[in-house]
Amino acid sequence: MNMKVSFFEDKFVEAIRAGIYEIYIQKDDKEELLYVGESVFVLVRCATHLYEIVKGEGYLGFDKELLEKDNIMLKFKLAYSIGDKKERKDKEIELIKEKKPKMQSGIGDRVKSIEDMINELKNLLNNE
Repeated sequence: MNMKVSFFEDKFVEAIRAGIYEIYIQKDDKEELLYVGESVFVLVRCATHLYEIVKGEGYLGFDKELLEKDNIMLKFKLAYSIGDKKERKDKEIELIKEKKPKMQSGIGDRVKSIEDMINELKNLLNNE
């Protein structure tokens, strides 16, 4: 894997707690939001996302070919620290509707199909 990863930069400790996170892809100076999620343990949940991505089987659009690119960066960011589960879920859905992450279908917090995510990410990276 040649792709670079930024994992909560200055909010690493805060990401140990409950909250809402965002996953971005960056190519050159342009960032695109791929996914918004929530978890009681953000850091652990995002480590699981990263594990699935590194397999290269299309999770969030990343196949083996994309993982070998050295000109892209995957960024995990803490959006909000929210302990209350209902408040966290409500804010997650609000952010998904507002920001329209590329890999989510717009139906609750569901993601698109693997094939659609791979195509979406390749198109996104080729158009930048």
